[in-house]
Amino acid sequence: MDVNFLTMIVKIKKITAKQTYELRHPLLRKGQPINTCHLPLDNDSKSIHLGAYFETQLVGVLSAFNKSCPGYESKNGIQLRAMAVHTPFQGKGIATQLIQKAFLSIRKTLTIHHVWLNARIVAKDLYLKNNFKPIGNVFEIDSIGLHQRFIKNAK
Repeated sequence: MDVNFLTMIVKIKKITAKQTYELRHPLLRKGQPINTCHLPLDNDSKSIHLGAYFETQLVGVLSAFNKSCPGYESKNGIQLRAMAVHTPFQGKGIATQLIQKAFLSIRKTLTIHHVWLNARIVAKDLYLKNNFKPIGNVFEIDSIGLHQRFIKNAK
């Protein structure tokens, strides 16, 4: 199957936290127990989970949580977490579509100051391309790897 034209035909919709595990586990928690896929705010009523579908196959996921960035606690923020795109579908614009859909969904329900995330270093170009700015130093998350914090003004 040729996946070079995917950005035109992927459908993004809201899904449950548990549905994200299909990609969270093999791509973000490989070799770890499945329960490491559960994140503390997964079941919060303000959390949003998105799935990108190519035909009927889940090819990308992203979760958004109502949580301010450290250092900006006085401002209402959203944290993006656990974004994963199935390997053959990477580099096709799916992650950008997930980020854009998350922004649209968040703005419908919440008034926010910023959106932030802790990105794996290998994904930094994606966030720079989407107008996120790096803040702070690179840091290590045990058993996952090197990360950089990024933030974007939501206005």
